[in-house]
Amino acid sequence: MARALYSRDVEMARKPARTTGNSTNGLTRSLRVPIALSVVGSLAVFLAIAFGLVWATNRAAEDEALSEAGSAGELAARVSLSPFLTPALMRGDADAKAALDERVQSFITFGDVVRLKVWSSDQKVVWSDEKELIGRAFLLEDDEFALFDSGGSIVHVSDLQKEENFEEIADGSDKLLEVYISATTTDGEPVLVESYFHYSMVTDRVADLRRTYMPLIIGGLALLTLAQVPLTILLARRLSRSQRERERLLGRVIRASDAERRRIAAEVHDGAVQDLIGITFSLDATADSAPENLRERLHTLAGSTRTTVRQLRSVLNSIYPVEVPADGWEHGLADLVDALEAEGVEVTVDIEHAKLAPMDELLVLRVTRESLRNIASHADAEHVTVRFRHHFGSLHLEVRDDGRGFTQASAAGSRSEGHLGLQLIRDLADDVGADLTIDSVPGDGTSVRLELVGQR
Repeated sequence: MARALYSRDVEMARKPARTTGNSTNGLTRSLRVPIALSVVGSLAVFLAIAFGLVWATNRAAEDEALSEAGSAGELAARVSLSPFLTPALMRGDADAKAALDERVQSFITFGDVVRLKVWSSDQKVVWSDEKELIGRAFLLEDDEFALFDSGGSIVHVSDLQKEENFEEIADGSDKLLEVYISATTTDGEPVLVESYFHYSMVTDRVADLRRTYMPLIIGGLALLTLAQVPLTILLARRLSRSQRERERLLGRVIRASDAERRRIAAEVHDGAVQDLIGITFSLDATADSAPENLRERLHTLAGSTRTTVRQLRSVLNSIYPVEVPADGWEHGLADLVDALEAEGVEVTVDIEHAKLAPMDELLVLRVTRESLRNIASHADAEHVTVRFRHHFGSLHLEVRDDGRGFTQASAAGSRSEGHLGLQLIRDLADDVGADLTIDSVPGDGTSVRLELVGQR
């Protein structure tokens, strides 16, 4: 009966292992993530550069307009208006004012000048095209007042909130280019010539720069971004093909290993185990007809043999390759979890559901089962936690217990310390390209962590 039941189990286990969908399709779908990330990243960089170019264009246009306004203001103050900056003008002579009015009017009518003022060193407006300002005193900024002594010029975007600019605000202006030029009257008295220019000088320069350079720059960036997409797809497909080939070869290795383990388990079960069972029956039968002084001894030997059979069957269960259940790898832990809980161990299972490649499911299942089996055999733990997470194509598994633990030296020599299963899952993790870390401290439990980055 035992032989028949075992043979049926072997035949069922020899059926092809379950797969979670078509591997090729899964890999093809997985290409969408890196390709999408590459495209989105390229677009983000493209937009960032585009916005940066717009900002740089505006700054360059403003700088160019300020420079042009400074040159125009300096030309007006030191060349065109210089003959009209006379002592008579400083005294408020009507004829001097009229002459300057006529000269400045040509600037306002045919040029970019909006307003023009002449300041004396006592911070009074000596002359302005807005007659209401003439003779009024306003506080100049420190850098503006310093021009009376240092000479030179200042060019910036005007602050129309100053009291002296009420006429510009009344005209509907919200931003102008303001130029202060140090000059002197014909007899050498220092004055400041303040001129305002339309801010359209900036906006016009921006428009010119955009029309000239932006199509070339944006077009070049767009072509560069588009050129990266085929390259990304090509690299992703090559990586996918390489990964599929690796999985195929690894699958062959695992199937060969599983077949050998099945063969060994079958031979041991059908050979040594059946022989031991026969010996047990023979001992029991012999004991019944043996003398009284040998009967108890023979029954004891029969009981010891049955115990050996049970131990061998337990070993066979651990040797026999486990397959991923049809409803998910996490369902392949039930028997071990139930066994631990039956021994009074509190088991917490925290598994995040995720669709994994068949090879990854097999890896996670075998690592978890071997860890739980090792805990049941050696740890003498009270609490066990199984935690699994799947983030952005990478999987993270941890099996932790609070048992007796072991030294790192015994972990390194796991074959001689009775931890052959740990060495087997180390080898399996290495074959798949995963990182397996086993941390243990005597008296402080053990943690087995599996990480696989870039899960297919």
